[in-house]
Amino acid sequence: MTSDDVLLSKQGAKRTLLVVEDNEINRMMLCAVLEQDFYIVEAEDGLVGLEKLAERYQDISLILLDVYMPRCDGFEFLRRKGEDERYNTVPVIVTTAGGSVEDEIRCLELGANDFVVKPYNFEIIENRVNNLIRLRESAMLVNMLTWDADTGLYNKEFFYRAVVDESAHNPGIELDFVIADVENAPSLNDRYGEAHYAVLLRELADQILRKLPKGVIGGRIGPDKLAFVVPHEQDCNWEERLSLGPENLSPQNVSVKFGVVEHMDMSLSVPKVSSLASSAAATIRGRYDVRVAVFDDELHNRQLLEETIRESMESALGDLQFSVFYQPKHDVHTHRVGGAEALVRWFHPTVGFISPGLFIPIFERNGFITRLDMYVWEQACKEVSRCQALGLPEVPISVNASRLDFDLRDLPQRLAAIADKYEIPHSLLHVELTETAYADNPQRVVDTLGELKKLGFSIELDDFGSGYSSLVSLNTLPLDVMKLDMSMVRKATELNDFRIVESTINLAQVLGLQTVVEGVETTQEARRVIEIGCDYIQGYYYAKPLNREEFEDYLRRDATGECDE
Repeated sequence: MTSDDVLLSKQGAKRTLLVVEDNEINRMMLCAVLEQDFYIVEAEDGLVGLEKLAERYQDISLILLDVYMPRCDGFEFLRRKGEDERYNTVPVIVTTAGGSVEDEIRCLELGANDFVVKPYNFEIIENRVNNLIRLRESAMLVNMLTWDADTGLYNKEFFYRAVVDESAHNPGIELDFVIADVENAPSLNDRYGEAHYAVLLRELADQILRKLPKGVIGGRIGPDKLAFVVPHEQDCNWEERLSLGPENLSPQNVSVKFGVVEHMDMSLSVPKVSSLASSAAATIRGRYDVRVAVFDDELHNRQLLEETIRESMESALGDLQFSVFYQPKHDVHTHRVGGAEALVRWFHPTVGFISPGLFIPIFERNGFITRLDMYVWEQACKEVSRCQALGLPEVPISVNASRLDFDLRDLPQRLAAIADKYEIPHSLLHVELTETAYADNPQRVVDTLGELKKLGFSIELDDFGSGYSSLVSLNTLPLDVMKLDMSMVRKATELNDFRIVESTINLAQVLGLQTVVEGVETTQEARRVIEIGCDYIQGYYYAKPLNREEFEDYLRRDATGECDE
């Protein structure tokens, strides 16, 4: 019965009774009295009653059962009913002629819920039927509110309550919190459908429960998250404890990462502990060599730092805590600075330097990256304007564009407006994008870049070769520059084999693209990539990222030849 069924019952919808009685007169009398308030299904003996129950058990709210009948008596009926768990929620009132204590005890042992004695007192029967049905429906409603139908575990609210109750009743016991995160849940739903995904979750929950020690409290706390609280075991090997074997076929399609918080701090709310466990699991998402991560001090400190980042990002932008550094690009043909990349750095007043590798992914998740990118773009425009005013060499500045920037339909107009505000020629500004930005929304990116090209901006493809680089993107995007990722140079140097780098540069030349090789740090690397025909080199071999004053000084010295090899 669903919650809608229960609601209909509460509103007065008729319930269905199954009357199993071999005496036709008694059966007719019962039906005549009850049919005003109930739908009646009749059965003249136990065998017919079992057939009717099998056909209509989802509709039947209660069974009135005679004990002594031919072919299949009430005892046998109860025994067979008890063997089928589908019928567990259907209550039974037994009708007896003799009122034998032994019969009542036997019926109770077989699962009967109540008794009425013949000859019938119909007022008593009606009241007992109604009371038992109300009790059943109330229990079913509580059951639906308490348990998750797919997994058989507590739902989120009751799981949290059960954990608090367990801690309150056993204050001396130490508990561990385990979260199971199904990381491929969307693909499972798409591939198999919701019904089969529910079966997979049930099997997964059963496997995990078999792996955990006694005393476990389990709950489903999200569409793709199961949580368990267990008594702490000293020196538990969680990788071994939570190894899910292939004994069940379906769960092997489920990719699960576990996060564990040992020695739960009950001064924290259960949702907070759950968040800590989820943070641990998130650190190993996508990895195939590790399935369990235990929350520790390092993760705790990282989480605190991430919270600081989210809480202070707005004020940091207003207080100018973000600084833009510029890493020069060396033109191998002129042996002078041929450009620079704008790179954002964050110097927090209390935390100190915060790595872009930490705050940029957070900003990409919460959308703040678009505001930061606009800030960096404006700072780059200011720097070009300042260099012009100082009479320094004019070199193009490239600025990274996040994938979220391309959700701004007026992105080209915004960038052009900022450049025009500082009277910067658009040719001195390059837009850098990564292939991941292109992969998220290819047509939008192509259209936006086309507009930027028409406005005079140059387009650079960043980090080519760092992942699954696509030749289709090279043929589709309106590019001017290809930047080869430093990982290609590192690998080529390690293997002493630059054929892939050389082939990539040749490909770029065929497509009419200039090439920038990133991450060049040694004389050997610089000479080798120059030999194979790259146009620009960016890396510590020539210069690290420089703050504004250092960058201007570098341009000044480069113009006089002081920065030559």
